[in-house]
Parts: sequence; structure tokens; C-alpha cells
Amino acid sequence: MAGYLQEHLTARGYNTLFYRFQRSASATQSTPTTFASSLISQLIERWTGPLRATGPYDRLQNLVTQFPLGPQSCPFKLIWAVVACLLRTCGLQFNLVIDALDECSFGGSSAPGASTFLDNFFELMRETQSKVLIFSRPEPTFSQAAHSGLSIFMSKSLLLPDVMMFAEKQYEQLGLPNSEMNVVLELIRSSSHGSFRWVELFLHHLGQSLHVTDLKTRMRTLPPSVSEIYRQSLLSAARRFGRDELECQRGLLLAIFQAQRPLRTVEIADAFSLRPDRAEIIISNLCKPLASTYGGFFHFAHPSVREFFEDYHEANDSSLGISFSDSHGLLAEKCLSCLLNERYADPGRIRSYLVANHDEKAHVSPDAQPLEGSFYDYAYRFWDYHLVRAKTPSRNLLQQTNTFLHSLQFAYWSECSRHDCGQLVRVNVSFRSLVSWRKGLPIEDQMLIELDEYFERAYSLLSSAFDSHKMDNVLPWLARMTIGDFHFMTAMPKKATLVRERVLSGLQDLLGSRHHLTLRAKADVAYVRFYDGKMCASRRMYSEVIDSQREVLGEHSSQFLETLFYKGQSEYYMADFMSAAITWTKVSAEFLGLLGPECWQYLSAQLWYARGVAYMGQLDLGLRILQSVAKKRCDLFGPGDSFFNVVQGNLGEVQLILGQHEESIDTLQNALKWLRESFPLSNMMRLDAEITLAIAYQAAGMSQAALAIINEIEDGVTNLDSEFERHCQVVHLKGLILADGGRLDDAINLLQDTVIQAEEDQNNRALLWVRLDLATMLRKRGAECDRAEASITFDKIVKDTDGDYKPGFPDEPDPPRLLAAAEKALRLVRARKHAEARRELDSEHLDWRRPSDFWLWVGGSFYKDLLRIAEPAPAR
Repeated sequence: MAGYLQEHLTARGYNTLFYRFQRSASATQSTPTTFASSLISQLIERWTGPLRATGPYDRLQNLVTQFPLGPQSCPFKLIWAVVACLLRTCGLQFNLVIDALDECSFGGSSAPGASTFLDNFFELMRETQSKVLIFSRPEPTFSQAAHSGLSIFMSKSLLLPDVMMFAEKQYEQLGLPNSEMNVVLELIRSSSHGSFRWVELFLHHLGQSLHVTDLKTRMRTLPPSVSEIYRQSLLSAARRFGRDELECQRGLLLAIFQAQRPLRTVEIADAFSLRPDRAEIIISNLCKPLASTYGGFFHFAHPSVREFFEDYHEANDSSLGISFSDSHGLLAEKCLSCLLNERYADPGRIRSYLVANHDEKAHVSPDAQPLEGSFYDYAYRFWDYHLVRAKTPSRNLLQQTNTFLHSLQFAYWSECSRHDCGQLVRVNVSFRSLVSWRKGLPIEDQMLIELDEYFERAYSLLSSAFDSHKMDNVLPWLARMTIGDFHFMTAMPKKATLVRERVLSGLQDLLGSRHHLTLRAKADVAYVRFYDGKMCASRRMYSEVIDSQREVLGEHSSQFLETLFYKGQSEYYMADFMSAAITWTKVSAEFLGLLGPECWQYLSAQLWYARGVAYMGQLDLGLRILQSVAKKRCDLFGPGDSFFNVVQGNLGEVQLILGQHEESIDTLQNALKWLRESFPLSNMMRLDAEITLAIAYQAAGMSQAALAIINEIEDGVTNLDSEFERHCQVVHLKGLILADGGRLDDAINLLQDTVIQAEEDQNNRALLWVRLDLATMLRKRGAECDRAEASITFDKIVKDTDGDYKPGFPDEPDPPRLLAAAEKALRLVRARKHAEARRELDSEHLDWRRPSDFWLWVGGSFYKDLLRIAEPAPAR
């Protein structure tokens, strides 16, 4: 009825949207998220203007990147926001027909509950003045949410005439004997309870009789329920089918049970090596009445079939000779068999994707794409999803996995996914899943899965294949460039540096220094130099690349803007905040114009701009920008978005600087939740966030809470001394807590030991602030020599620029004038009064001895100047 109504409304010229919740087609086809994704698809088909320049398009692009497995893994809130945006901006009114809403699966990790879904749905329908008709079994929640008194209920007495008409026609089509028709129809009248499905199955059950006596026996043993009919069908098949037929039937049923989207008949034919022209007949013969093909798709014949198998699976019933716990394993094997097809080991086909992924103007050739109608589209998206959920993976599956991971076919899959998702997102998601899954395998099975050379071995094979086939000399370097990208994305900077430097040298020799690929390689090297702390070299390289890219690619090129963005980072980490802010202003404006206000590139540039202006003392501006970026990301991707949580952490830091202690602690605690769930304490992102929260506790007078975090860090992070900047922060914070508790001598000893033991080349921004608070504590204690020791703390911080002062011997301390000026200028810098600090030094004809002392270290929290003891205002 729903289908006929849709056809009728469409024929009359109404804008009609339609969705049928089909638990029979796929386990994931009956959720609010798949409903929302279908509406998006239908609305885009009806879109009249250019879609690319709209907010919905940008949101979809972001979702594709963040959820490469597809909409079923995306939280409903995010995808529903796209539906709402499309409906509000399309300028049309729609009629929406929904069939079988009672089959919708509510709740779960990414799906809302029924009330939340219905509230969101009907609110949007009323706002956009859309009309809705819902077909469903009676459910009070639905009618209450609709706020509508118009309902039509189909009782079994109303349905019975149609049921009987259907039964009579089915009986005649099956060719059953006329002599028994009246008896059979009377049985149906008394036992069907208005269920067409029961009638269909009962008549199918009778149709399998071999003679009249068998027919009468089946009539006398009328199955009590639909479930019993399904059970008898499987038991009957076990007696009738040969071993190969039975194995194929069970494989088909297992595949459909855990399929993550509806499977096309041609895909099933490819996966199970069935003749395409006979696939529908074979499936019907093997699976009827449990499953069938309709409209080009293979699915369970009715939702009750899925419910029957789910109950059978949950009860751990083995009486039917089929185990649905093997479903994921079977699908993983079918996926990997497809992915390992020799077609996808062809270097020429991989080349097409590889070049398109490195050249904005290149396109993938049709011959390079997966075969149309093959199982590849499903396999490429879900092979690892099924693999890591296989309950007891077979030895064959484990070996198959390892073969794929170290094959040319893996490189083809990687480039395919990179083309669809952007960057190496899909590859990295898979790697994380495999690492976790492998740890849970028995030791002997772990030995069969080699992840040490994940990605690298496949691309090394690809590079060698390009060489052996005497293809374009650039191709091996593109393969190596991709290896460098993977190493950097997976936090292996040393490997990334070696590979990227080799690629740059090779491309310079082959293409020259101004080719766009050489410039991209040079920018990659600049970033690993910057990450390694070689800031000056990195900044110089970025400037050189930008000058060349401006001429070769133009200022609107995405490569140029990406390089400009990272140049801003090199300026920022070298404490040139003004230059960084100017750079990010340009980058923000360009990305805003090109991609819109919701693209991650624009929001990322805004985040870094907010960090820069915060260091320049414009805290209110920084706070407003961070709040705006956080809200936008949360609206788009929800509170679980990692980008949103990073912004939240930065927001908490600015709130702390502004003295908003309660708000800061609340923000930092929320930001830290996902880090604690995702990373160990030794992870630098989490460690920095823990330190920042401890600083906030100390600033708010919650010394015990701060000390608890410090103790956990000291107990749980074994290599903290190797991260000297963070070690200085922890020591500094502990010293402040000791001083707050009245243990001033212990605090001074702790900080003094750190300053004295530090080598000159270990001086850093965190240690400078230790020096400032150590001096304050010494003067506060006021013991003999404390004032002198406070001053000498600032030895070798500044230098004389006029040459008036020359030390008499190498270790001679700076004179009092230099010590006083150094301390005063440092206090001004920590107070974000950079111009005043510069004037102070200039007035004394001094400069910083090592400007690199003020550079920021990479990673973690952004504001490195949070720690400070209450101190008097600097003397004027």
C-alpha cells in the first residue's frame, strides 16, 4: 500500500519522499541513520541549483572523511543535521511516506531512542510544513509523537477478505488439487489471523507435498507458528540438498545475516561464484521461503525471518546445523577473496589512482575502477569490519588476511579508499582496528598476522613493480611519498623523515626543483624538520616552497594554502605570534571563500589563529573564536569529535588565564574524558591535558586534586625526563603546591635543583617560568643570600648588544644590570606584554642570548605559560 501511494502521489506531480524500513534486507537497513541517509539521497536528486557551494555539501564531505565505512557508523545527530539543512534550504514542500516504521531499530551506540528520533523527526516536519503518512503496526509512541488524531487501523477482520482472496489465487498458482481447496481455505480462515505471510508460508509448505496423502498429512500437522515453518523448511532442505548445495545455502543465509548494507544479486553472484544469468534461480531454489531476490537485491523474504534467526542465534541453538556466529568470518573471507582478485594487482590500474591522488587535475581511468556489479564495492568498505568481529577466525582467514596486507592488491585498495575518503583516513582506521584485534588472538594465531610492515611492504612491492614494468620514473617516488605520509600519520617521525628526504632528493633529480610534486615533497620535509625541533630550517623551507607554489600553482591552489597554513605553524612555534596570526588570517579567508564556514580547513585555521592572538594578549578574542569553532564542530559531529575535544581543551586553557577557574575545570575535565578512554598516560596529548587540568586545580586552590594527578604522572610515565619541557612543568607545579602548603623550603630546593642541573642547551620556555617563580620564592623566604640567589637565577639569559660588557672569565656571572633587565623582561613576556619587554631590552641595549629559549614545544596543550606563583607587579 505504501508503495502504491508513493507511485500515485508522484504521478500526480507531488514532491514525494519514500522510505521502507527493511529488516529483511540488512541488519543496518532499519535504523534512523539509514532512514536519514536515504532522505539525503532523495533530496539531492531533487536539488535544482548547484549543490557544491552549499552548507549541506560541506557537511556531507566532512562526514565522508570522518566515517569512511558509511552512514551506518555515523551518529544519527550528525546525519540528521544534514537532512534538516537540505529540507530548510531546498525551497520545496514534500510529502513523506514511511513504511514499516515498527521495524525501525532504535537505540544503540549511534542511534537515538524512539522518543528522541520521533521528536526530532516531527519537529522538522512541522517546521518545513511537510506532510507525513506512516504505515506501521500499532504503536502508541508513534501516534503520541505525531500529535495527530487521524489514524486508520487494519484489524484482522478487515484484512480477512483480502487474505482469503490472496490464498485462493496462491492455491491455484501452486497447482494444488481442487478437491482439497475448500478444506485448506477453511484452515486459513480460522488460523491466519490476518497474516499474509503465514498464508504464503503455509501454502508453500503444502506445495512441497509429493502426493495427496502427503498433502493431507501436512494439513493435519498444521504448524503452530511462522517460526516453526522456517524451522521445518531448513530441516527439509538438509534432507533434500547435496553437500555443495547445503553449503551454498548456509553461506547465503550467513552472508545476509550480518551484511552491513543490502546486497545486490549480482554482488552475491560474484561473491559465491554463481552464474550471473542463473543467480536468481539458484538463490530461489536454495533459500525459498527464507530469502529471495527482488528488485535486484538479495534479502530475507520477511522481517520475521531475521527475527527467527536472531532468536536462534541468541539461544545458541545448534539443531539446524547452522551457526550464525560464523557470519562475520564468512563475510570477511568473501571480502578478502574479492580484494585479492588479480585484476587489482595490476600496476597500471594502481597507477591511475596513485596519480589522481597526487595531482588535482588527474582523473581515474574507467578501466582502473573496480568491475561494475562486482562484490568489490562491499568488500572494500567492510572487509576489516567483519574480520575483527569474526568470533573464531579460521587459519585460512588469518593467512588470507596476511596475504592481502602484504600484496599489490592492498596498495590498490589503499589508493581507492584515499581517492574516496581523502588522505589515508581509511587505511589508518583499519590499522588501529587490526592492532587491537590481533592482541586478542591466541599467541599462535597472532604469529600468522604480521603488522610490523603494514602498508610499507605493499607499497615497496608497488615501487618495485613500477620499476620492473619500466613505467613512468615518477611512479616509484609517488609510492615512496605515500609511505612517508603513512609513517607520519602513525606517529613514526624518524621513519617519515628518512623516507621524505629520500623522496625529495629523488624528485629534484628527476623533475627539477619547481615541479609541483617536488614542491609537495619539500613541504613534507619541512614539516618533519619542524616536528623534530629544527624550526629555523623548517620556516626557511616553507618560505621557499610558498614562493615557488605561488608562481607554479597560484594562490588558490589547495597545495599552496596547505603549505601556507603549516608555515604559520612554524612561525607560531618560534614565538613569532604576529607573523603567524597574519598568515592564518589569509589562510582562513581563502578557505572560507573556497570551501565555506564548515570545512575543517577553515575551522583549523581559525583554531590556530585563536591560539596566536591569545599569546598576543587578545584573550577575549581568542576565547570567542574558540567557542565558535567548538560549537560548529559539536553541531556537525557531536561531542565525540576529536577535533571538538582538542578545541575544548584550548578553550579551558584560555578560561584559566582569564581567571574563570570553575568554567575552566569543567571544560578541561570534559575534554580529558575522551583522551583517558583512548590513550595511556604516556601519550603526549593525554599527558599535556592531565598537566593542564592539574594546573587549573592548583590555580583554583584545589591542591590535593592537583597533587593526585602529579603523583599519577610520576608513577605512570617512566620516561618523563626525556620530555624535559613537560618535566619542568611537573616540577614547577609540584613546587607551587608545596609552597601553597607552607613547605617553602622544599619548594625552593625542588625548583633550584631543576635549574642548577639543567644544561645550557636544555633551557626552554617552561624552565624560564620556573626561574621566575623560584626568584619570587627566594625573596619571599628572605634568608641570608636569598636575594642574591634570586638575581643570579637569571644569569646568561640576555646579552649586551653594544659590546660594553665583556666577562673577565668564562663562568663569570652577568652584572646586576643584565640580571635585573632579564628578570623584568621575562616577567613582561609571561604577562603577554611582548612590546614592553622588547622596549625594556632595547633601553638597556640588550637582547635575548638564545631566542630559541622562548620557542614552544610541539604537541599537547597550546598555552605553555599557565604556571605562575602570585607575584608583585613588575617595577616601573
